[in-house]
Amino acid sequence: MLKFITNIENGEPDILSNVAEKSFMILSLDGQLLARYEPPLDGWTHDKLTQLASEFPHQWDYCGADALLGESFIGSTEI
Repeated sequence: MLKFITNIENGEPDILSNVAEKSFMILSLDGQLLARYEPPLDGWTHDKLTQLASEFPHQWDYCGADALLGESFIGSTEI
């Protein structure tokens, strides 16, 4: 399952605020683009990303995938 590092807990920095308007991309661990999603009008949130990820093909869990907003790493199946 793809896990994100975008939730804020115990004073952690908000890494979404600077990239919430960027395209959401899923890349294989080899760097191949698997999917690209344009941002919602009000930008990405942790909840929106998590909800979308629940619809991803299960094959990505086996092959491994990384999640990026623009060029910023925000998650992976390897976390």
